Amino acid sequence: MSNYKKVQFISWEVYSGPIVAARDAQGQPTAGVYVGWRRSPSDARTDVMLQRLDIEARVAFTADAIARAYADSDKDASTLKVFMGPEFLYRGAGGAYLHDLINGWSGDAPAEFGLPAPFSKPWPGLFGSLQALAAKPEYEDWLFVFGSAISASFPSARSVSGKYLLDPSKPGEIYNTALVQRGGPSHRGDNYASRKHYISGIDFIHWNGAVNQHKPGTVLPLDAGALIPADVLGVTEGGAVFRIAGINDGAGKAIDFGLEICLDHLCSGGNGANAFGRIRTAGEYVKIQLVPSGGMHLVDASIRLQPGAGPTPFAYAFNCDGLRRGSQVWNGANGAVVQPANKLLEAGAGNVGQGTVGSTVRAVAPTAAIGGVQIAASDLWNDGNAVQGAGHVRILKALAL
Repeated sequence: MSNYKKVQFISWEVYSGPIVAARDAQGQPTAGVYVGWRRSPSDARTDVMLQRLDIEARVAFTADAIARAYADSDKDASTLKVFMGPEFLYRGAGGAYLHDLINGWSGDAPAEFGLPAPFSKPWPGLFGSLQALAAKPEYEDWLFVFGSAISASFPSARSVSGKYLLDPSKPGEIYNTALVQRGGPSHRGDNYASRKHYISGIDFIHWNGAVNQHKPGTVLPLDAGALIPADVLGVTEGGAVFRIAGINDGAGKAIDFGLEICLDHLCSGGNGANAFGRIRTAGEYVKIQLVPSGGMHLVDASIRLQPGAGPTPFAYAFNCDGLRRGSQVWNGANGAVVQPANKLLEAGAGNVGQGTVGSTVRAVAPTAAIGGVQIAASDLWNDGNAVQGAGHVRILKALAL
């Protein structure tokens, strides 16, 4: 059990959007291609080997990002380090990984995947690999919010051989999941996974070329928009209010966290009827409100910080966005206009300042770690123009809890 007197916010500012070919009148992307490792000919939605290599490379860059963050972080054990990446950090060239690759397999890989050795052996998947990164002694006082991962489950169809194979001609059921993991070798079981509830118009895009990818009309949300879920604490509509065992404030009180992925921070209620986020709709207040996003910013009406009434000098809302490559940290009003003095960090587009330090993440993944294939950061994160690569980490000075 750890009591923390301070918190230090660390964001991985990397472009996690698509290469855009067309935009609507409001400037939102409508057509383009997802960035990720490709090989031809291949259907990136179902090519397991391609997706496995893409995941291995992204994990390698993630390891580098958190190592660089550690180098410049506050080493005081009474400071909780909160590292967060953006929405869509892990999605692949098809727009979503097959869901089996999120948690991997404890025995040999399913034979129908056709993976060669050593890729056919037991493998912890994307989330297990990220948990392994966090399970190092130096990250004992860290909490990782690994952006979000997009995965899909296809229905199966019987082939001419009599076997049942994935049928990508049918819509895939889409999951958009953020893994929250406490760091340190003895805390692997201290985690939380939160799913995005509402699909934004820019989450899936059309492509008018010969590219097989998930797009509008071919995806089904895991949860219907009208569904109002309950979170792990039994709060209706929250779906994102949680605690991590052993993470307490300086007085020994468990820290209440809330997580809203992108659009979930902007709207809520049946089919998004409320013009504020899920945490406010649930009637909850949190000590740390987390918003990983791909095109969203903090919204005044959605801020729900403790205590529920009066000033909130020791509670914070934290956003990391993958389109503007920016970060925000706010405290202050709940549901009212947040004043400039309470906007502790407003930064983006790679600009370092406002009491922060930054470090650029490496350009090429270590080849040996991904089966001898060389994958550059620009193969995974790229806007099709000048913004390419794994971005940088931004570290804000420690704040009182």
